Amino acid sequence: MLLGKLRAASRLPLPLIALIPVAWLLIGAAATLVAVAPFRRIAPLLGRNMGAAALAPIGSAKELDRAVLIARAISFAARYMPLRSDCLPQAIAGVALCRLLRVPYAAYFGASTFVPGRQGQLLAHAWLQCGPVVITGGRGSFGAYGVVACFVSPHPRYP
Repeated sequence: MLLGKLRAASRLPLPLIALIPVAWLLIGAAATLVAVAPFRRIAPLLGRNMGAAALAPIGSAKELDRAVLIARAISFAARYMPLRSDCLPQAIAGVALCRLLRVPYAAYFGASTFVPGRQGQLLAHAWLQCGPVVITGGRGSFGAYGVVACFVSPHPRYP
């Protein structure tokens, strides 16, 4: 089984292989930060607060390719994280990688009481996006959650 995983990993693109350990470390750091710091201390690290606006910055073809690479690295790293690796640490780690690789982003924080199977409960979710590329948080988040806060990269471009 281990040999099969190593063989599969050897077929991954080299930039992705290089980014996975960085993503893993950032998710761990984000999980630790979420555990010890209140959100008001974390929020300034996420970018410019746009309030409840649902803005989606656009990216060039190269930036969108890098966004896909970030999404794959975070998804892979989160599967092997022994700490909390749900939507919030992934979104925080994604913000850090987007800044590192100069990818415009919007980090959304949403809430809903209408998630199927969990009616009446207030649920929160965080997701990260660059144009049409969903970096973390999965597709359909806009349909299931109302945006309560949006943080954008320092110099985003809008359509």
